[in-house]
Amino acid sequence: MTLAMPYPRRIRLRLLAVGALPLLFGACSGEANEPGANARLFRVERADLPITVKENAELQAVRETVVRSEVEGQSTVIFLIPEGTNVQQGEKLVELDVSELVEKRANQAIAVAKAEAALAQAQKEKEILQKELTTRENTARSGLRIAEMEVDKFRGRRGGGGEGKNADMLKKLEELVTTPPSAPPEPTAGEPVAEALVSQVDPRNYRGLTGKVRELLSEKDRPNGGLDRDMGDMANKVLRQVDAIRLAMAELKVKEDTLGHSRRLAAKQFITRNELERDQLEWQSQVSQVTLAWNELDLLINYELEKQRIELQQESENATLELERVLASNDAEVTKADSELTSRQAEFTLAKERLDNLERQIRSAVVHAPTPGLVVYARIDRDRRGGEAVREGVQVRERQELIVLPDTTRMRCIIKVQEAQVSMVRPGQIAYVQAEARPGEVYQGRVTSVAPTADSNSGWMSSDRKVYTTVVDLDGENSDAKLRSRMAASVTINIEKIADTLPVPLQGIYRDRNVNYVWKQTDQGPVATRVEVGRHNSEMVEVLRGLAVGDVIHLAVPVGAQPPQFEQPALPEIVPAPTAAAPPAEPATPGAQNGGGNRGPGTANRGPGGGPRKKFTEMTPEELQQSRDQLAGMPDMMRARLDAEQVDKLERAVADIVKAIDEKRLEDAQTLRDGLRSLMPRRNNGGGSGGGQGPGGGGTPERNANGG
Repeated sequence: MTLAMPYPRRIRLRLLAVGALPLLFGACSGEANEPGANARLFRVERADLPITVKENAELQAVRETVVRSEVEGQSTVIFLIPEGTNVQQGEKLVELDVSELVEKRANQAIAVAKAEAALAQAQKEKEILQKELTTRENTARSGLRIAEMEVDKFRGRRGGGGEGKNADMLKKLEELVTTPPSAPPEPTAGEPVAEALVSQVDPRNYRGLTGKVRELLSEKDRPNGGLDRDMGDMANKVLRQVDAIRLAMAELKVKEDTLGHSRRLAAKQFITRNELERDQLEWQSQVSQVTLAWNELDLLINYELEKQRIELQQESENATLELERVLASNDAEVTKADSELTSRQAEFTLAKERLDNLERQIRSAVVHAPTPGLVVYARIDRDRRGGEAVREGVQVRERQELIVLPDTTRMRCIIKVQEAQVSMVRPGQIAYVQAEARPGEVYQGRVTSVAPTADSNSGWMSSDRKVYTTVVDLDGENSDAKLRSRMAASVTINIEKIADTLPVPLQGIYRDRNVNYVWKQTDQGPVATRVEVGRHNSEMVEVLRGLAVGDVIHLAVPVGAQPPQFEQPALPEIVPAPTAAAPPAEPATPGAQNGGGNRGPGTANRGPGGGPRKKFTEMTPEELQQSRDQLAGMPDMMRARLDAEQVDKLERAVADIVKAIDEKRLEDAQTLRDGLRSLMPRRNNGGGSGGGQGPGGGGTPERNANGG
């Protein structure tokens, strides 16, 4: 470790010599101006001023193994290895009470067995269902195949090698219906009915049957209309009836010939009249038979075959729908069975995972050292100070730190930097660390990281304070193990050094509202003198104006001195961009601002010349942009007149206004700007009392920066 001092030697020696200044000053001044015996004085000299950030910290090992509780919920520590013990890997560190988990494990084992049995049953039920569904599907497919076969049987087989085709049947039918009727025999006297009977059996009256047969044979998916099929039931029935008609017509021809011959014999009186009438009746009966045969063909084609075709087609379609229904129903049954099986599988998996988790937690109840190291008890985070250390009998939660096994070869510090100072801290800056346990030693290190966002719990004590976790790694190695993990320490980060300035102690700066002043020793005695201060560290502050080299100031309020009342400075005014009608106003000079000349943002909503200030909604885009830019620069302009907390509030308020302007929410921006006046320091009109040490009336710049 590198030993270093946090401040320049010149400043330290000067602070040590402050006690001698009253004697020196008393020798130079008259008795009337001689300060009291208890006065503390400081002579102003030019010197370098280091700007630092100082915070309390906690030492940690750069590499450390954190042992945590792996038991869910709350558990009680029933065994804890003594702190400071050097342990080896695998050595027992902690044991937690898991008696409740052991009972839960027994119950969960029963639940796992039940879930496993339910899963096995669901698997068997799915196997049985699969067979039932296969049977249903096969039956439906067979029904569809049978229905299709019936249709093929009715229309005829496709691509068969049979002798007769539907086309042959149709050809015979066409030949039959185009055959002219035979001439009836000459009627005898008293037979006027003969011609009417013959006209009823004219085949040409049935020519329309061929078109109907073509319609019955037609198929949408076959261009030849199904005529190339082998003859099926329909063709056989039609052809059978055609043959019956031919036979009947042939028999009719025989009867006609017989009747004609009988009529000729009767005319010569070779046969009796009764014989002639008998032949006449036989001929008429055969005519009726031919008529009936034609009517049966007509009924067969137009009604019976059409009905059969519709029935067979409907049965085929119904069989198709039945197959689709069975397939859909099977899918639904399979989905239901799969869902049931998946549910049972999930229940078993969940029960098994819970059992495994209980087993793991029970095993985790005995914690062994993952690495060798020195045992350091973790803290129970019950408050901001860290809380009490882990001990036997205490309740711990899951993932809570129990023991830390640090490797103290390399050490680092964890500090919380306040929001007002975090912008000054950057990685790579030199820092000085002093452990409380070793007050005589200072170790050098460097900032390695600064959190980009504030800690989530930084507002636990105050919602207005934010802190940022910052890590400082110490240089060198802790070979002698003087520094240990979790030691309290203080860290001073060197931000920069202001060369050749006028630094004075913070306790010598006082504040009257928005005016900083010092008690300066003069020939007439202590005089409250207005000063302008710059940057500061935890002990010294830079004086920019109001003091000179050799001036002597009091570090405590002189006895009998009355708090002064200074005229308060006016805030700079936000002047809108110049327009054609109104020329730009002259910028306010520093003297005018300090003397109460030009009015600023703290003097109500007034514009150039004392007129009313324009509202954002009335400004041109150029004026709006200029006002935005002036608002954005206001915190930096007021930083020397406000304490750190006021500057922080001002920055947040200005940021809200600028954001509203950028988002074109001008009415919201106007409301926010009107409320900005409450954050501005007011001009002193002689009322009220001054006094109060340090910026903010009662604190030093350092204390105000820290929110004190």
